Order: sequence, then structure tokens, then C-alpha cells
Amino acid sequence: MSFAYPWLLPLGLLAMVLTTWLLRRAEGARRAALAAFGEVEVLRRSSTLESPGQARTAARLRIAALGLGLLALARPQLGERESEMVRTGRDVLLLLDLSRSMGVSDIGETRLAVAKEHAWEVLSAYPSDRVGLVVFGGSAFLQMPFTSDRASLRLFLDSASPDDLGDPATDISAALLTAVSAFEHEGVEGRRAVLIASDGESGEGDLKAAIEALRDEDLPVFAIGVGTTRGGPVPADSSEAPEPYHRDHLGRVIVSRLEEDELKTVAAATGGAYARGDRPEELRTLVAALARVQPRVLAARKTRELADRYQWPLALMVVLLVWAELSSRAQRGILVVPARSLAELGMTGPLPTANPVVTELSSWGKACAIGPVIPSRPR
Repeated sequence: MSFAYPWLLPLGLLAMVLTTWLLRRAEGARRAALAAFGEVEVLRRSSTLESPGQARTAARLRIAALGLGLLALARPQLGERESEMVRTGRDVLLLLDLSRSMGVSDIGETRLAVAKEHAWEVLSAYPSDRVGLVVFGGSAFLQMPFTSDRASLRLFLDSASPDDLGDPATDISAALLTAVSAFEHEGVEGRRAVLIASDGESGEGDLKAAIEALRDEDLPVFAIGVGTTRGGPVPADSSEAPEPYHRDHLGRVIVSRLEEDELKTVAAATGGAYARGDRPEELRTLVAALARVQPRVLAARKTRELADRYQWPLALMVVLLVWAELSSRAQRGILVVPARSLAELGMTGPLPTANPVVTELSSWGKACAIGPVIPSRPR
């Protein structure tokens, strides 16, 4: 036999020892109080006091019941039983922006590096979800099919680079339509979602058509905006370029800024959520919003596990408690004197309350139990 929580066993033993000590102290105090009140044997014969043996038996039964209860809490296990292990989760497709502007370092490090970390943080909040990866710039394609292997996801995230794309522009609508295509044969409607990490700069594509396609497939979009509205210069496409920054056709250094409008529009139109990457409270809200997408059963398999046997000590504990209570009641002698007999003796007033005597109502509510025996008057 083994135990699921074996550390409870020494605690249970300590609790039983402490309880035994407390009960002995209470019994000693009780005996002292009775001895101070009067002759114990006289009180016992004329009232409902338990005998010493009776009290010891009831105490032992209750202590044993306590030990069995603590034993049940430790969850004893014996034998094996067959069970089914079910893994549930969502299907989440990550859209990662690899455009030229994601190389801007207006937030201390490149937007791409920050986008990867924020995406990983959100996806790690639900480790049982299946995740796929789409990388996009001016075009988009599925980089990693849906998988539950987070090590593979981390590998693909770390290796994602703007060099993977031939077009350094940004087309968010193309990425969203690629997500719709990826979900055509994956997941269950209402139990899948899209997560996009981008700086939002997109001057191409048809966003309205992408939103309609997402609605038709019931795909909420959760967007993370990376960058600052202040912006920063866009680095050159290659380290071999004559200048460190990219220039337009007029020779001006191109400055890229965070554009939130399209990301917010898509998130609101599809029932998702938007968060700025530099605002932790918004990221936490986005993670919580993702939980609204209901999980589905991803995998199920048969397995064998240890069988719990806590029911046995628990049932025996109940038996001992009932035994202690019934034996205690059965051995008590209670003298019931009808109220009519009290009236015949001239005792019409209330019984004195200073006497430590148990009073009880009879079945018709007019009888009482008193401590001292009152002889009935012969008729």
C-alpha cells in the first residue's frame, strides 16, 4: 500500500497524541470540578454522569476515529484501475510579422525580438493548446503546422528572421487570409483563435475582406501591437549597405511608428482583444480574454493508475463515531419525573438553575429530568 500524501501520516500521529493529551487534561479538570461540587458516587447514582470506564471508552473510540480520518486524508492507494487521460486545448495560430520595420529598436531592442517574447508569453499561459506559426511581410506562408510540441515552437520562433521573406513590406490582410486557409482542415469552429504580433504598419491588401473571412470561420483575432508611437529609424536591409538606415526615394531616413488602428479594428470586429506590448496590464487582459475560446478534446488515451482506498478508513471512522455516541447514550440513566408529581410535592416554581442537572422535555413537552431522585408520594 502507498499514500498520495504520505507527509500527512506523521502529522496525523502528532495530532492524535496532542488530542489524547488534551482529553486527559479535560477529564482531570472535570473530575476536580465534580469533587469540589460534591460526592462523585452520589452524583453519579442520582444524575446522568458517565462512569469513568464509559468516558474512557468513548474517548478512545473518538481518538481512533480521528486517526482514521487523517489516514483517509493521506489517500491510501492499493492496486490499480484503468482510467482515461483526456487532454483538452485550443488551436491557436500565431502570425508573426517579419517585415523590415520589425527591425526598429525603439523599445530598447528590436520589435521582432520583443514580439517573439510577448507571443511566447501568451502561448505559454495555455500549455495544452495546439499552436501553428505563420510568418508574414508583404506575403505570408505557414512556417510550422499545428503541434503540441512547445520545444519545436520555441525553435521556430528563435530562428524566424526577415531573411525568410523576399518581400520586406507589410500586408496584414494577407496574413489573416493565410490563417483562414490554414484553419480550413484544422480545429473545430468556435474553439480556435488567431494571435498576431506586429507593429501594424500595413498599406496593402483588403482588410475588410479578411475580416469577413475571419467572421465566416468564427476566428477571433488577438493582436499584440509592438513598438512606440514615437517610432524609430528603419535599419538597412543588409549590414553591407553603405548606410545603417533605410531611406526613401527622396533620400530621407524612413521612420517607422506603431500603427494600432488596423490591429484594433480586426480584434474588435472578430470578438478578440488588443494589447500594447509595452503595457503589461493589457497583455494580462489579452491572456484572460483568450480563455473565452472554449477548449476541445485534443487527445485521449487509456492508462492505468493506482486505485484510491480512502473510502475504507473513512467508513470505519463513521462507524466508530456512531458507536461512541450510541454507547454513551445507552449507558446513561436519566430519571424522568412527570410535572404532575412535582405539583403534588408542592414544587410548582421553576427548577433551580444552579444545580448542574440536565433538563429535558418529554414527548408531550411537560416532563423534565432532574438530578436528585425525588421519591413519589404513596397514593
